[in-house]
Amino acid sequence: MKKCEIIEKKEIFQCVYCNKILSSKQKLEYHTNICDKKKENMDRTEKEKIGQEIKILKEQVENKEKELKEKDKLNIKLKIQNENYEKQIKIQNENYEKQIKKQEDQIKDLQDKLENLASKAIDKPTSIVSNTTTNNSLNIATSMNFNDIEQIKDIIENYLTINHVVDGQKGLANFVKETMLVDDNGKLKYICTDSSRNIFKYKDTDGEIKKDVEAKKLTDCILKGGIRARSAIIGNEWLQNEENNKKYIDKLEIMMEFQENIHKLGDNNTNFKKELATLTS
Repeated sequence: MKKCEIIEKKEIFQCVYCNKILSSKQKLEYHTNICDKKKENMDRTEKEKIGQEIKILKEQVENKEKELKEKDKLNIKLKIQNENYEKQIKIQNENYEKQIKKQEDQIKDLQDKLENLASKAIDKPTSIVSNTTTNNSLNIATSMNFNDIEQIKDIIENYLTINHVVDGQKGLANFVKETMLVDDNGKLKYICTDSSRNIFKYKDTDGEIKKDVEAKKLTDCILKGGIRARSAIIGNEWLQNEENNKKYIDKLEIMMEFQENIHKLGDNNTNFKKELATLTS
């Protein structure tokens, strides 16, 4: 029977970083703590970690820059739109002022001609309508002074609001009725006596009943009082208070439509006089 040879397996103490073999566990631990390869490996790992963090931060910065660029584009767009609208308003106001002088000279002649035509028509028996009110049946206690333009300017400056402006000529009719056509007792001092022909009557400062055919005198005095320019200013201020882009665009289109309607007041006051007839009949 052969002898079994017992071979004792010798433990190897090898560094996992540089593969160096040491004679004991204690020496291996000491070596491991100071091994250059270990430091290099740790430095490399730390650098990779830092590099990854830097990459993430760069991506975050790029995303923020993109967001800011988009916001800048939107702000620029809104600014351009607002500037364009202000230019349009300025041009309109300049055109209004140029036309007012010419219209003032024409209005008086037109009023006289219209009054003469209306008087001739009333004198004819066939032209009398059932809703015509005679001077004798009118009960107007307070007179109106269409020549006091400064007072009219003051009323327009202090009491015209966006609620009137956004309804165009109809809104102006409501404004005039509320602030100029009712006396302190709540009674009308400007009355529609023939709604089919838009004839209105009022008492002048001499106490005489006068006619205002198609509300031309009333229209003329509020135009001289600057109602178109004031309407444009109120509309522009209203738009500038809007921060939402979509709402701004929608309201810009609406306001331009109403401003155009008010701008035509001197040439065509159809909506104004019709609403006025309803309010003062």
